[in-house]
Amino acid sequence: MAPAAAIVPATALLTVWAPLHDTLAAAGVLWLACLPWLRRTSRWTAPAHAGWALTVAAGVAYVTAMAQWTITSDVGGLALAGAWVLWLLEVAAFVMLLSYGWEVFDVLGSVRWHRRRAPVQTVAATPDDELPMVSIHVPSHNEPPELLIETLQRLLELDYPAYEVLVIDNNTDDDALCAPVEAFCAAHPERLRFHRLLDWPGFKSGALNYAEEHTDPRAELIAVVDADYQVDPDWLRATVGAFDDPRVAFVQTPQDYRAWSHSQYLRSLYYSYDYFFAVSQPSRDERGAAIFGGTMGLVRRSALRDIGGWDEWCVTEDAELSLRLLQAGWSGHHLDQSYGHGIMPLTFEALKRQRFRWCFGGMQILKRHWRTLLPWSRSTQLTASQRLGYLVGGVQWFGDLLGLLFSFVVMASLLDLAVGGGLAVGRLSGLLLFAAPALIVVGLVRAVAVLKAVGREAGWRDALGAFAIWLSLGWVVSLACVRGLLEPQGVFLRTPKTRGDVSWLQAMRVHWAEMALATLGTVVALAGLVMHPGWVSVGLAALLTPPVLGWLAAPAHSVAALRVDLPASLRRRRDGEGARGWWRSRTAVPVASLAGALGVVALLLGIVQPGSHDAPRSSAAPSLPRRAEQPAPHAGARAHTVPPTPSAGPSRNAATSTSSVPAGQVTTQVPAPVRTAAPSTAAPTTASRPSTSSTSPTSTASAVPTAPARGTGSPTATARPTSPPASPTATPDPSRRPTDRPTPTHR
Repeated sequence: MAPAAAIVPATALLTVWAPLHDTLAAAGVLWLACLPWLRRTSRWTAPAHAGWALTVAAGVAYVTAMAQWTITSDVGGLALAGAWVLWLLEVAAFVMLLSYGWEVFDVLGSVRWHRRRAPVQTVAATPDDELPMVSIHVPSHNEPPELLIETLQRLLELDYPAYEVLVIDNNTDDDALCAPVEAFCAAHPERLRFHRLLDWPGFKSGALNYAEEHTDPRAELIAVVDADYQVDPDWLRATVGAFDDPRVAFVQTPQDYRAWSHSQYLRSLYYSYDYFFAVSQPSRDERGAAIFGGTMGLVRRSALRDIGGWDEWCVTEDAELSLRLLQAGWSGHHLDQSYGHGIMPLTFEALKRQRFRWCFGGMQILKRHWRTLLPWSRSTQLTASQRLGYLVGGVQWFGDLLGLLFSFVVMASLLDLAVGGGLAVGRLSGLLLFAAPALIVVGLVRAVAVLKAVGREAGWRDALGAFAIWLSLGWVVSLACVRGLLEPQGVFLRTPKTRGDVSWLQAMRVHWAEMALATLGTVVALAGLVMHPGWVSVGLAALLTPPVLGWLAAPAHSVAALRVDLPASLRRRRDGEGARGWWRSRTAVPVASLAGALGVVALLLGIVQPGSHDAPRSSAAPSLPRRAEQPAPHAGARAHTVPPTPSAGPSRNAATSTSSVPAGQVTTQVPAPVRTAAPSTAAPTTASRPSTSSTSPTSTASAVPTAPARGTGSPTATARPTSPPASPTATPDPSRRPTDRPTPTHR
């Protein structure tokens, strides 16, 4: 039986001549670590069981030991509060490790799947005259007309008898961009209809709500296609069969991309995207917790209406929609086969804005729905697996923020080595030894998991490149986490526009925040290495290397993206990417950034605060009318307002004279505490609790106080128009309620 293999890692103890009872105890612990998950992991291979059991057992043992260490520490006041803050950071790192580890083991170690649908299972089996009608919605905003026309041409070639295409041009002010698309739609009235909206509320979700109200009444399914996608002819025929199950509300196919294989930067970017649909989404789908990703997805129209349509307060309206559908008792499916190819962001600045929006939307969903995701909530029809899937999916966004906090902790430790004698290193030894390296290793494992799961032409360089992309986005994701939790509405990440002939100096100015962090990290690392040479400073500098390289990669990726050789049509799209944001800023530089910085400063000050001296511690067109400013939504309503992929981080190194985890040995008590640098040559001793009288046979008069205490610190609209306009352009009227919609002329 595969779960029995979980005890295999315990046999490694026999190779070091460990007592038999210790080996048996370790095997028992690993077996127990498997038991809570057997209902979900019975389909795993033996190596997957062993790896998961070892991960769970090691993590639980570590956080338990650190909790016991904190409880028995002879500290009080602010120092004790800081110690518990550090323990919470360690728990957060462990939870992050489990969340990423689960999906990697699940995808790479599963020998069978219960919910995965093979392509043949979703192909429509009914005659053509009985197939459900599909309304395809194509929202567009400031898109190059030739790119959108190419998308529409591919949609006209679909091998499906009953469908329509609604093009919703939303808030594009330039008539030159709209006119060619409008003319193309007018030339194909049997399939295409064009609608132009100006100053329309709700941005992309507002446009989709408008499209739903003007969909053909016969349509049973609604599909969403982004303006840059080239769809395969068999897309609809190959997927509508999944809706034969009346409980299925949505089906999502992978988002795939084209024009990337010729550039190493684009290859790395492609595989960084591919992780979600190759690893995360299949694992979530097995638990019934797949998300609706928008483009290349289909949703049952009756289910969409049942829950009130697209919510316009959330900048990631597609993911939020799938959660509400599951809450209402519907189900959804992820399919492995891709049926269309779009264009990835062609500038690194556009990529940062996209990732900021995704993370910000994840925070909005957590803020609005977290109560329904708790295990004891009975207000929705979510299963336990679905609650866990969506809760973990939201929490995973904090991985980059956690890594940033650990980076600051490592910097504080290096700075303390240089000028403060190493007190912080002693107090943070466990964090530096386990939490930060674990996050770095998990990031690398996830990148390699893409290489393994995708199974195409990806190489090691591609996997490492994907890891570098994640690292370079760490700062903007961290910022989005903080702002998403504190900002009441969607905001726009403003990034200066780079020119096609971008220089390194310009790229560094554009990404000044990442450059400032990289400079700070480099200076602190060099200070620690020069002023306190030894293995301790070398180890800390090594932990700081991945985040520093990630920050430096931001301007490097900016230059690389703009130097990619592209066809003329894609060069035009790249030049206009700054004008295609669906949502805009309503706030200046947020107080959240300042609050986060002050929190980090408080953490670092708490780390080095001295404890008691009595005993050692343990450690648009102008002629068209415009939309008036819309009010902010209230908490309970579905307001139509503003709508708008895991990380390396550092650690607590045991480079002082004590081990980071006590092991029950007796240590030397020094008569009076002496603030000294952590030794780099003496053999370390270990301790479970500080002793006031016992003496080690190997101690000397110059021994340093053992088991230093853990540090302190703190971690961190709605109106709708009343009457149809005389022209095909729809403009809202502020006098109507949110549910009212215009009735523009179809084309």
